Amino acid sequence: MKLLRRTAWIFAFALAGTAFAAPEFDWDAAKELHPGIKVVRKKHRQPRLMRAAVMRIDLTTPGLRFVTTGRDAEWGKPVPDHPGIKIATKRITTAEFMRYYNTRRAKDGKLMVAAFNASPWEPWVKPYTHQYGSPLGINISDGIVVSDNHPELPAFVVWKNGKAEIAGPVNRKKIGRIREAVSGFCLIAVDGRILPDEGYSKSPMPRMAYGLSRDRRYLYVIVIDGRQKKWSLGATGSETGKILLEAGAWDVINMDGGGSATLCYWDGGKKRPAVLNRHTANGYLRPVGSNVGVVLERPAAR
Repeated sequence: MKLLRRTAWIFAFALAGTAFAAPEFDWDAAKELHPGIKVVRKKHRQPRLMRAAVMRIDLTTPGLRFVTTGRDAEWGKPVPDHPGIKIATKRITTAEFMRYYNTRRAKDGKLMVAAFNASPWEPWVKPYTHQYGSPLGINISDGIVVSDNHPELPAFVVWKNGKAEIAGPVNRKKIGRIREAVSGFCLIAVDGRILPDEGYSKSPMPRMAYGLSRDRRYLYVIVIDGRQKKWSLGATGSETGKILLEAGAWDVINMDGGGSATLCYWDGGKKRPAVLNRHTANGYLRPVGSNVGVVLERPAAR
């Protein structure tokens, strides 16, 4: 089933000249999908063909909270086809993560209105079909540690007091204060400054990144398509960070990109997830080891 929806979005086109000659984001004119949730699409032609969708989440929205992928029932057991790694989560697509939550919580007056993939995971070896995974870095769901490895990795953290932070790396002495956490590959902007591309951030590819505004009111999530000739060729980490700074972010973390990058919202009319990016022309979605959902406890009628 093709989940890509053709809705009326705001497009900004980068013309010849500088790499990102697009006008600033006009969030006041952006379509609100759900209370506190707006999306803008962008298309750049320089430095290469690039299509992106940027979601802005107002963290002050009443009833808004985050949920992340929790421990699987087989948590702690060896991955069946890779016993050197312990099971932490079960791999599912971001759309399935959203659909499953909304099926279970419909009677509670809670609705997952947005979802996006999060941490990279292991094992990541051929044929890449492992049913289970262990997300890299610190991953916490509702205060419970799902995985804790690679302490050098940065993370998007939601503290138990409700405040959000992009931290790199997380102080392990503060784990007890964290409600939700997912880790990324690297930071690509700190205090409004773009960092040099290194390692994972160097090559143009499909990207997933999160950014927080300086006052921590807004979370920005960007997905950039890549590796698709005549559609979108992807971005480097610094290019991704520049778009998010233009959108309003101050700090930016590079999450798991490539074929994992997925950004969804809940289509209330059709009562199913709608995917804002395109991995391939046939609409394939990769099962991933870690997702983040945005939940409204008392959503307005849509």
